[in-house]
Amino acid sequence: MRYKHVLFDVDGTLYDTYFANMDALGELLKERYPERTFTKEQFDSIFGVPGRMGLAMLGIPKEDIKGLYPLWLQGCIRRAQSVKLFPGILALLQYLQRHEVQMAVVTSRVRHGGLAGTLGDCLPPDVRPYIKRAVCADDVAKPKPAPDSILHYMQLTGAKPEEILFVGDAETDLQCAQSAGVDFALALWGSPLRKHLNCQHYLRTPFDLINVQCAVAQKAQWFAWAREIQAIGQIGLNYCHDVYDEERFSRLREIASEMLQHCAGATPEEAAQSFLFDRGYITPKVDTRAAIFNEEGKILMVQEKSGLWNLPGGWCEENMSVVESAVKEVREEAGLACNVKRLVAVMDRNRHNVPPLPFGAVKFFFLCTAQPGAFVKNDETIACGWFARDELPLDKLRVDTNTPEQIALCFAANQAESWEVVIE
Repeated sequence: MRYKHVLFDVDGTLYDTYFANMDALGELLKERYPERTFTKEQFDSIFGVPGRMGLAMLGIPKEDIKGLYPLWLQGCIRRAQSVKLFPGILALLQYLQRHEVQMAVVTSRVRHGGLAGTLGDCLPPDVRPYIKRAVCADDVAKPKPAPDSILHYMQLTGAKPEEILFVGDAETDLQCAQSAGVDFALALWGSPLRKHLNCQHYLRTPFDLINVQCAVAQKAQWFAWAREIQAIGQIGLNYCHDVYDEERFSRLREIASEMLQHCAGATPEEAAQSFLFDRGYITPKVDTRAAIFNEEGKILMVQEKSGLWNLPGGWCEENMSVVESAVKEVREEAGLACNVKRLVAVMDRNRHNVPPLPFGAVKFFFLCTAQPGAFVKNDETIACGWFARDELPLDKLRVDTNTPEQIALCFAANQAESWEVVIE
C-alpha cells in the first residue's frame, strides 16, 4: 500500500450533504436578508467550513450569527433524508480495511454538535465498521484550514507525514494537508470547486483511490522502460524507409528484449516472442469482462481448467466490437446468452493485474443481464457458479484477469441506482 493512513473529510467527500446544508442556508438567508443576494460561488466557498465561521465569511453580522445558527440546523434536519454516502464509498472503505490501511476522518463537524446521525455525527453509523477515529473542529485549537487537525492525528497515532493521504473536496482541506506536510487527493465527485488546485492526486470516483493505493509496480522500472523502447522501435520500423534507420530501430527492439530478460527473468526466446507477436503500429490489446448478477445479487464466475475462477471474458476478436466480444465470451464460457446493460469501467490492465504484460492492454468491464441457458463443460471452462460478495473464491482467483478490487467495482456498479463509469 502506498499510504498506511488515509484521512477523509466527511461532508462532500464521504457524504453528499450539499443540498441539506446549502439549500437550508439559502432559504434562511433569503428570508432574513431579502435585500441581499448570495451567490452559489459564495455558498461553495463555505461548504465544509464550521457553521459559525461560514456565516461570518458570508458577512453575517456577529450579533446575528448566534440566532441564525440554530435556525440553519433546523433547516438541515428537515432535509436530512437527502443525505447519503456517495456511490462507491463503502466498497472503497471495505477495500482499505481488508488491506489494513488505518482510516480516520478529519472534519469541521464538532464532536458534540446540535445534530445527530449522518448530518451531525462525526462518525456516522454507515462508516463506523471501517473508520474508528475522528478528529473534530473542537478537538484542536485551530481547525481546518490550519494543520492542527492532521498534526493532532499524527500525535495520536505516531503516523509520519509521508505515510498519510488526506482526501477532501475543499480548498480548506488542501490547505490543511499542505500545512501539515501530507499528500492530498481532491475528491472531484463531491467538490463544488471550479478552479484548479495543485494536488498530488485527482479522484473522479472513489475507485480512483484504489488505483492510487494499489497500482501494480512494474518491476524495477526497467519493465516500463523496456515496453516504451519496444514501442518506439516497432513504430519506427513501421514508418521508416532508410536502411540505416531500420538497423537503429531493430536494435532498439533488441535492447528492449534484453531488458525484459533482465527484469522479468525471461529467456531470450520468451522475450522475443513477447515483443515480436505484433506487427505494424503498436497499440494496446482489448480485454472484455462480463459481470452478470442474479436476483439475489450474486455474481456469475466461471472456473477454468487450471482450477482458477474469473469473470467470463477474453481478448476482443478483431472482427467484433467490445460488446459483441463480451456477449460471445459469456456464451462460450458460461453457456448463457446475455445483454450488456452498462459499462462499469475502462482500466489499464498493467496497473492492476499481475504479472504485468510486455504489451499494453485495456480492460472493459460490463454489467450484463443473463437470459435463460445452461452451463456446458467446454474447452475453456469446467464449472460455473454464483457468488455473494463474501463468498468469492479469493484463494483461487485468476488475478491476471480480474482482481478482488475489480470484482468489488462490479458489485458497487450493480448496487448503484446511477453509475459514473470509471475511466483511466
